[in-house]
Amino acid sequence: MAFSSMYTGVAGLKAHGFLMQQIGANLANVNTTAYKSGDTFLETLNSQSKVGSISGVVAGGGSNTVGQIGTGVRVSTTRINFAEGSYESTSSSTDLAIGGQGFFRVAKSDDSGSLYTRAGNFHFDKNGQLVDSHGNILQGYSIDNDGNIGSTSQNIALPMKTETNASGQEVLVVKSDPKPTTEASVRTNLDSGSVDNSNVEGSPFFSLLKTWDGTSDTPLNSEDFAYSTSLKVYDQSGTTHDLVVYFDKVVNDGDPSDRMYWEYIVTVPPASDGRSATAATSAAGLLMTGTLTFSGDGTLINQSAYTLADGASDPKSLSNWSVATMNSNGLPVMNATLLGNDGSTNQQTISLNMGIQSGDSTWTQPGATAASVGSNASNLSVMNSGRINALSTTAYYGSSSTISQSQNGFGEGYLHNVDFNSDGIMTAHFSNGLSQQLYQVNLYNFKNEFGLRREGSNYFSATTDSGDAIQGVARKEGLGSVVGSTLETSNVDLAEEFAQMILTQRGFQANSKTISTTEQLINTALGVKK
Repeated sequence: MAFSSMYTGVAGLKAHGFLMQQIGANLANVNTTAYKSGDTFLETLNSQSKVGSISGVVAGGGSNTVGQIGTGVRVSTTRINFAEGSYESTSSSTDLAIGGQGFFRVAKSDDSGSLYTRAGNFHFDKNGQLVDSHGNILQGYSIDNDGNIGSTSQNIALPMKTETNASGQEVLVVKSDPKPTTEASVRTNLDSGSVDNSNVEGSPFFSLLKTWDGTSDTPLNSEDFAYSTSLKVYDQSGTTHDLVVYFDKVVNDGDPSDRMYWEYIVTVPPASDGRSATAATSAAGLLMTGTLTFSGDGTLINQSAYTLADGASDPKSLSNWSVATMNSNGLPVMNATLLGNDGSTNQQTISLNMGIQSGDSTWTQPGATAASVGSNASNLSVMNSGRINALSTTAYYGSSSTISQSQNGFGEGYLHNVDFNSDGIMTAHFSNGLSQQLYQVNLYNFKNEFGLRREGSNYFSATTDSGDAIQGVARKEGLGSVVGSTLETSNVDLAEEFAQMILTQRGFQANSKTISTTEQLINTALGVKK
């Protein structure tokens, strides 16, 4: 019996040693990113059957009842506590936390498999891959230029490109390619009290076109028009060009109505015009001409637009200016060939939005030319089913001004930063003002997360007990949200751990007392022989 009680004490020491080891591990990781504390549970060892005892209690009265006496304790299981830790903000946009259920998946840098983690302290390596501190790569779905999200998980990596720097060395950079302007929007207020500055006899609606001289350093003098506005547009190489719209009021004595007419021309600097038909001619730089029709109170009613016909031999002849093509949105378009800084020619089509668009993308006289208009406003080819936008060009009395202007092109840009939204979408922001969605971070869940195996370094691996990982994305099918510029902290509760430490220490001391007392009993028994 004495030796059995000593073994019982040893079992208690070992078990409480394991308890203390778990407490020590929890305390050691109190500041470890996304550490999940562990709980260790004990269970009794088998009991020995003893004659003359009832359930381990000595029976009185000389009974022969068989009872049980315990032989000690052992560790039954350990369990990971997956409760969320606190969250702390960081200065790095690539630090990620999960608010709710889920794990990140990282592919091992040596392609030997995958691991799962809650620790989101990621950064971009020299190859543009989003990695953790061990070089393992975060997984996600790629997003194409049209915003379509893929369905195959892959390494999250920036779109690196090779570029030669000023020293002639090839370096990897992240940049967005330039996009040529395809849409331009100009909304102005044109002073109804203005005078007709350019009035060519027989062509009052196209006097600006006739007056324009692309061979001159100043193609149009300030006294030739009432108002102008300009905006920057981009060609395919990312070169900027000034798109200038000139306006002038048209005095039409032959129209008895109270309508107002303004003519306009859309131009680029003659040196930027790469069309062969206009090269070195007075029409160089002219892209579009047309008119705006207003009611007596200055509200826009309709618009006409004409562009130069292909292969025109005389670009200043009105017979070569045909009704412009319309796009599917009912806006007139103009074809431009712009010269880049390197001398390259870039052909592109640009639509013009002044606040009105055709409901059916047609004109009243689709085959007409500017020459057929003459001095009669009814000959203008205007939009069918014209729809006036909430914000449109106006002709109110007062000073002329630009209300708004915009275009959809941009030059090349270099990566400034990235950020993540709650859905795990990674958006890259470039120096040219472009923002582009690149990836959506994958999150993973398990049928039994308590079956996961700790692999060290904040990693977990799937086991047969946990089941295979269930792939998903944030905020769907029970998975949590992604929080950028944030890290999850350890979920260790110091107060609870210290309380458990005290109890474990007392248990260890008590079991050691069992051993020392048993030793005394053995020594006493051995002394009986002396």
